[in-house]
Amino acid sequence: MTKRNNHKYLSRYSNNKEVSPAQYITELICEKKAKIDKADLHYRFWLSKKWSSFFRNQIGTANKLLQKYDAKAIVNALLSKDASRIFSLRAPHLLPMIEYEQLKIEKENTEFTKSINRDQDIAFSRTKQQNKNNIFSKLEDIDNGD
Repeated sequence: MTKRNNHKYLSRYSNNKEVSPAQYITELICEKKAKIDKADLHYRFWLSKKWSSFFRNQIGTANKLLQKYDAKAIVNALLSKDASRIFSLRAPHLLPMIEYEQLKIEKENTEFTKSINRDQDIAFSRTKQQNKNNIFSKLEDIDNGD
């Protein structure tokens, strides 16, 4: 089951440049961890000694989650009120939240789908319209003696 995760997100930590869904999700989880640790995230924080190993661990997990779930479902789960105390993408109680958000997205997509019954044996024919009001039909009538 392949999800569409090619949408780009704006990074808050690299001058609003576009980043992959995995990096954006990892930035969100790092924000949560920084808040609980009372730490400050700075421009390109993932390059610092303090954050590099945590960031690399979390981005690997984000990529694995993106193979199964839509990026929007993961982001929505992380931003939900129930996930306010989640500081790792490996938290076991995060998966049910992501699955719930995934179902909501899939339900939205099917609600807008409308099935249309189409006839399979449609035949189009070319028929000349018999219009006696045009100049050619009048000339034809004159030639025929009408």
